[in-house]
Amino acid sequence: MNPHEPHPGKLVHVERMRMRWGEMDALGHMNNAVYFRYLEQARISWFDSIGCDYRTQAEGPILGSISCRFVLPVVYPAELEVTLVASAPRRSAFSLHSEIREHAIDRVRVNAVDDHFGFGRAEFLSHVSIESRVEFGVGA
Repeated sequence: MNPHEPHPGKLVHVERMRMRWGEMDALGHMNNAVYFRYLEQARISWFDSIGCDYRTQAEGPILGSISCRFVLPVVYPAELEVTLVASAPRRSAFSLHSEIREHAIDRVRVNAVDDHFGFGRAEFLSHVSIESRVEFGVGA
């Protein structure tokens, strides 16, 4: 994955977050495990924004796998921007390409691919509003 090339798909969510001082490790930069928390929060915020009520439904989103390429370390203090680009949804799954950038200097810090992101079953997206499904690229 080239950090300078856009990923195929649709930009579906952008979220800004501020790094906390306690997220640094002994080497003085953000601990690698913390990046996954930022990616997770961006995914949940996106699901919330399109009306995925995964808390009350029998099925919900399932993260099948995730890979991450650490490009440059993040050092406190940092304002971060997490972007999510979704592939075209298949019957019951899609991929998300995520990127964490340091907002002030517009430099890529992490690239991640949430691969085989499933819905529990094909009907999961039926719980999402028609407007959000069209925005996401799923037929009404």
